[in-house]
Amino acid sequence: MSVLPAIEQEFIALGDVKIEVRPIAIIGEESSLAVQAARCANEQDMFWEFQDTLYANQSGENKGAFSKANLKRFAEALGLDTTAFNSCLDSEKYAATVRQDTAAAQGAGVKSTPTILVNGAKVEPVLDAVKAAIEAALADGS
Repeated sequence: MSVLPAIEQEFIALGDVKIEVRPIAIIGEESSLAVQAARCANEQDMFWEFQDTLYANQSGENKGAFSKANLKRFAEALGLDTTAFNSCLDSEKYAATVRQDTAAAQGAGVKSTPTILVNGAKVEPVLDAVKAAIEAALADGS
């Protein structure tokens, strides 16, 4: 997310704002597996690296890019503890969470990723718009 570094520097580092990332599955079974895998990678503090790998390896909707075998290869290439990662992914530990987060996002009108919400209001992923929404929320004491 290109706006994140500036938001981190200007708001999060100062303690004014916290960021909450909720990866969602919006394009089918492979998308759900990819989100579950990212959550498994997060257990090893590698969420962002895994997410970057997912975006770099997209090849269209449900065409095999995010099969379990490929997701496990991505984890290995990133140097994750593959025993822990594979166990996490195979157990579907995060499947219910992914379904819940996806349903909540869809209920909020999210149709693509990344989508940024500030106090529940969708903001176009443009730095100035995000900053303005945060500043308005802070001014309101939200």
